[in-house]
Parts: sequence; C-alpha cells; structure tokens
Amino acid sequence: MRPLIYGNGTLLVCVDERGVARDFYYPYAGMENHGGNIRLGLFDIDMKKFSWLDCWEIEQRYDGASLVGETGYTSKGFAAAVKVRETVHHELNFFLRSFEVRNVSDRPKHFRLFSAQNYHILENNYANTAVRDGDMMSHYKRDRFILQSSSPAFDQFTAGISEWRGMEGTWKDAEDGVLAGNVVAHGSADSALGWTLPELRPGEAATVHFWACVGHNFPEAKRINDWIKARDVETIYCSCKKFWEAFCTRAARPGLDKLPPPVREAFTRSLLTVACHLDRGGSIIASCDSQIKQQGADYYTYCWPRDAAWAAVALDRAGYGHLSMHTYRFFKKIVDPKGYFRHKYTPAGDLGSTWHPLPMVQIDETATPIYAIYVHWQETRDVNELSSLYEPLVKPAADSLMGFLKDGMPKPSFDLWEERKGIYTYSCASVYSGLRSAAAIGRVLGDEGSAAAWDGAAAKLKGAALERLYDQALGRFRRGVFDDTVDASAFAAWYLGLVEPESPMAAGTMAAIEKELMGPGGGVARYAGDGYQGHMNSWPLCTLWLAQWHIRRRELPRALELIEWCAKAAAPTGLMPEQTGPGGEPVSVLPLAWSHSTFMLAVIEYLEALEGKGLS
Repeated sequence: MRPLIYGNGTLLVCVDERGVARDFYYPYAGMENHGGNIRLGLFDIDMKKFSWLDCWEIEQRYDGASLVGETGYTSKGFAAAVKVRETVHHELNFFLRSFEVRNVSDRPKHFRLFSAQNYHILENNYANTAVRDGDMMSHYKRDRFILQSSSPAFDQFTAGISEWRGMEGTWKDAEDGVLAGNVVAHGSADSALGWTLPELRPGEAATVHFWACVGHNFPEAKRINDWIKARDVETIYCSCKKFWEAFCTRAARPGLDKLPPPVREAFTRSLLTVACHLDRGGSIIASCDSQIKQQGADYYTYCWPRDAAWAAVALDRAGYGHLSMHTYRFFKKIVDPKGYFRHKYTPAGDLGSTWHPLPMVQIDETATPIYAIYVHWQETRDVNELSSLYEPLVKPAADSLMGFLKDGMPKPSFDLWEERKGIYTYSCASVYSGLRSAAAIGRVLGDEGSAAAWDGAAAKLKGAALERLYDQALGRFRRGVFDDTVDASAFAAWYLGLVEPESPMAAGTMAAIEKELMGPGGGVARYAGDGYQGHMNSWPLCTLWLAQWHIRRRELPRALELIEWCAKAAAPTGLMPEQTGPGGEPVSVLPLAWSHSTFMLAVIEYLEALEGKGLS
C-alpha cells in the first residue's frame, strides 16, 4: 500500500503504510522507479538502545487539501514521538522531509536520528555509486543523480553495500548508534546519515530537515540543493501547501461545501491523486503502488488508454481541461498507424508488457479515448484543440472501430477486466459511444461523410447488441454473448448510451447488479464468482457505477450512501484502493487512479442532480 504519495508530473514519491519511502519515480510519473527504501531510526544515547521507527505506532495524514503529508510515530519504550512532514516540490524535483523528535519522558534525553537510503537507480541495484561530498551524500548511475543534504548538516555518515553476498546494508551499521564513516561505495551501494540531537528536556523537540534533489547530473541536482539552502524550509512547505490549495479551487462548484465532510475531502483527495498519476508528457498511470509486483513480477505503472481516458473525462468535468489535453496529445503520439490502441503503454509512450496475443487489441481502449475527446469538447468548446486531434487521432480511431465490426458487432476481444475474450456488453457500449462521439465531432468540423458512416455503423451495432446481449427472460443485459454472468460493467449499456437510462432494460440490469453483487459491507463486486485476490471483493469503482445509476434516477439518498461507502473504504489518508476485502481492508493496489477519477465523476453528477442538471 502507498497511503501517502507526492508528485509534480516528473518526480513521484510514494510512502508505505509504515512511513517508509518506497517508490522514487523520475523522470516520468510511474516510470524508472529508483526506489528501494528510505527508513528512519532513533538511537537513545544514554540507554544505548536503537529502534527503527517503522516498528512504532503510526498515524498518517495529509495536511488539508494539499500534497504535504505527515507521519506520526510514538513509542512508549523510547518515551519519544517523531513527526515526519514531507512533500515533493510542485516545480523543482526534490523530495523534502522534516523530522521533529520530541522527548515525552519526565527526564532529559539524548537522541541520535538516522536515515538509511537504499536506491535502485534505473530499477536495479547494480553499478550504483554512493559518495559523501562535504554536507552532501549522493547516489548516482549514468544520467540519474540523487543528491541528499540536510539542515543541520549530518554529523554521522557512511556509504556501503547492501543486498549483495550476505551484506545487509548500512542500515545495519546504524543499529549500534555509530556509523562507520565510509565515504564511497559502488555496486549495490546504499548510505546512512545520522544527526546527533541537542539535549531534549521533557516536552522539548528538535527538528532536522532532509532533502533529496534529483536531476540528470550533479550540476542539475546541485542547483536545486543551492535553491533550498537559500530559503527557509518552512516557507517551502507553506508554498507547496498554498500551491495545491490553489490548484483545487478550480474544482469548486455549487453544493460541494454542503456535502458530508468525508465526501468533500475524498473529492479533493481524488483530484490530487489523479494529478499525481499524470505525467507532464500526458500519460496517466493506473497506480503508483509498486508493491503489486510481489504478486506477479509486474506493476500497474502503465498507461492503459481506457483508464487514462476515464481519468481525463473526470479532469474535464472538474474543470481541468488544460491537464486532460496533455493526455489527448499523448494519445495522438501513441495511437497505432492503423488507428487502434494496444493494451497498455509506458509513461514514455513505448509499448507496455501484455498478456494479450497479437495484435494486443482490447477494443474499448480504442473507443473510450474518442468518447473522452468529445466530453472535452463539450466542456471546453475549444475548436482549435478539437481540430488538432481530429485527423491524427479521432478519425483513424473511429475508422478502426468500423473496421473491427462484423455483422454489426465488434469482433471478439478481451473484456473490460482483461480476463476473457469474446463479445461483451461493456465493449459494445464503448464502441457505440466512440462511434457516436466521432460522428458528433465530425459534424462540428464539417466532415459530414465520415459522420454519417460512423452514425450508421453505431445504429447497426445498437440493433445487433440489443438483439444478442439483452436477455428477455433474465430481464437484463448479459455480460457477453453466450455469457449470462451478472457483471457490474454492464452499467455501460445505459451510461454510454446504448439504451436510455429510463429503459426497462437498464433498470433490470442495474437491479440485478445491486441484488447479486452487493456485499454485506455495502460495496459492489465486479461480477458473480469473481476470484481475483479474494472471493467477490468489493470494488469502489463498481460501487460508484451503481451510485451513478441512482443519481441518474434521482434516487439521491441511496446514491449518497454508496458514495459515502467509497469514502469510508479509503485509507485514513483518503487514498482509495482497487478493492476491499471482507473486513473492509484494502486489497491489491492503493491507490488506484480509476477509483479516484470515478469518485470525482460521481460527486460531480450528484451535485448536478441536486441542481436539477444532468438530465440528458
């Protein structure tokens, strides 16, 4: 889990539930994870006693509507409390941490604080160098440079070897309270720094500021280090907090302040979380939580065009079209010359790993970006942006969708959950919305011939889909052709316009979802019998789809119950997981960007319903 994340679109740092900094992505949000861990320890000089803080009692939170976070540690055995405040600067690429160590005993205390750093630069622990240079301890390899410094300067240091031929690392050296002072190490190199604190009388505290500046070389990192040293650290925290508070004001809308505080706070946290997953080049990764690799030797740190498109829709609807436009330009960069998108991509735009056979096409991933671009047009009415996306992206993608149809229906491809191949309700609804959106865009730009062709294909698809996917006897949509499983993704039939929300077909489908997939805790599972990381775990994403249904039906109290369930399913810091287990515990990755973007959409639609909007 990664309950605290901090990012600026270039540097993304993730902290786990024990306060250990685990992920250190640079220069892309979600690519090149140079992290291993940065952990803190405390040595009681008088008692000659050491402990790592990640073994203490812990509380974590964000400082209001910002990307400044806090981790609080307490230990009765040490009679000490440590507060860690941290952030990634919103413009410059550095990770700032401040450690406040407080004596909570009834007698004077003498402490030494330690920070142990183990980076895996360029995602491995080979050919790294750690070197002390005055008041700096730097780690580097090739064109990736991490310069660490502090105020006050560290008075203990060492560089060494970790995870190699039985050598555990310099963190082990810290446990006797004194570091060896080795100035350089190479290979599987790590480092540890120490600060001897002044005597602390009962109730007193001392603070150490630590930062890691990241660049392509030493001069670049050194310039950032000099910038920090020329400023008061407290003003940096204040600036970062004010920036993110100002960032969030664009999303303010009537009624938001009247929502229950947990929902209001979850909306703001969702906006900030989606922003952290957005690379400055336009990619939006699914999740920055790399812990998932322990289960399958791969990550969620890829850009799935579908997930990214839904996140872009949420940004557009919240008023951040200037950000979503970066994603649409990224789509323009990665779309295949034949017009379709493949399974997933790295944040740099390269082809991502896959379990799909060639040509790696999952048809909703080509359709959803077109739908998202049409939403962008509806929100911004910027015809210059729309025109810039039409010929290189919208038109070839829509033509590709048409070419993928056979007898009116999409040819078999992987379903939304990427588990099975066939013809599915979600896929058909996505292709229908993509074709209809492309037609609407074509008419805006005067391409009447293409618009008519796409509209015609959409109409034929609708007829075939209703005939083959809606089951009169069951009174609902099947998951797919020859697959009558109750699946939450069938919500797309009405949400993406394949049928009207007022239709009995929509009502029967959603009633079945609510009856068959609702868990005892109040959340909604993906589908009947789902066994991914547990039996029918609840997914915030699916729960929010049901909330959106009740919003569309103007059943607002029920919708708010479901929205509140999702807010409660979040970690104490407000980050939402992919799924929750039987006891409400987070399962799989935390956070999941799609959970957060859908939460944003549900809240926006709820507020519009309160105002009497959003009826169409």
